[in-house]
Amino acid sequence: MNLIATILLNPNKFSFLKMEYQAIFRIDCGVSPGFGVKYPDNLERTEKIVADNPEIAYQKAMNLARKFADNYLSNPETDLTTVQLLSLNGSEGAVLFDAEKAIVRRNSLQHLLSLASESF
Repeated sequence: MNLIATILLNPNKFSFLKMEYQAIFRIDCGVSPGFGVKYPDNLERTEKIVADNPEIAYQKAMNLARKFADNYLSNPETDLTTVQLLSLNGSEGAVLFDAEKAIVRRNSLQHLLSLASESF
């Protein structure tokens, strides 16, 4: 079998076939200048994702959303950190996903439990 046929029949084995995607997230969180004071904040964050296909790109985007939800402070008005995937685009256009399911929320207790589990 020649190289081209091998690549076409086994695309997942060849990392150079990965595509680049752009994910945009909205993060509703808190910011603190220190001294135990926390203020609400809302920001957008753009990240580059490299994946074999749109489904894996979506999985990686949601993994990033979970990471952001764990790492940003909670909004003091809602006691939550909420991360929403706003869009995911690749060279072939927009990746379709259920926007209602593309949301990750963490409350203060979940933040504390996450920090405690990291220290062990």
